[in-house]
Amino acid sequence: MAEIASVALPAIKEMGERPSARQAWSRWERDAARGGGAVPLSRPDGYSTDEALHLYGMVNASPFDALDDSCELHVMELWERFDEAVEPYITSVRKDNPVAALFHGLGPRRARMLPGWAGDAVLTAAEVRDRLETVESVFALSAAEREQVLGRIEDWLGDEDSADVLDRPLRVWQQAAAAGLGLLSCRVWF
Repeated sequence: MAEIASVALPAIKEMGERPSARQAWSRWERDAARGGGAVPLSRPDGYSTDEALHLYGMVNASPFDALDDSCELHVMELWERFDEAVEPYITSVRKDNPVAALFHGLGPRRARMLPGWAGDAVLTAAEVRDRLETVESVFALSAAEREQVLGRIEDWLGDEDSADVLDRPLRVWQQAAAAGLGLLSCRVWF
């Protein structure tokens, strides 16, 4: 994690602190508030709404893509070095972004509590342990909230397993904390 953090943390921090990123997040909060907690996804003609495209674009901008393009860090080359005490959460969604779906489901207030920027984070073992309670609170949903969140994720992703997108990130956090390990959260396009 130290090796990854030395390269990735400055890039994640810089991306999240950009005025455009802060403005994008604020817009998502306003759009979601007008939509009763989530943005509307489809226009009457079947195309995506501007609000949905905005959320997709906001979480689609990943510092890991920029680091890969500049040959500074290739996350996929590091997989063999990760500890097997934690089964990684890897999902593949054709032409979509599961982070956008998760954020759409959770809404801005809960998503803001997750560390890093828009799904990208690198944490030491101590940081995982220290932030686990907050992350657990993000995913602590009543039965009615869970049904609503799963419905929103399903609306975004269609045929994908919405429960998998909602439940597996927390499982990885809990396993990493129990094993005393750090954590890498990122999107990789291929």
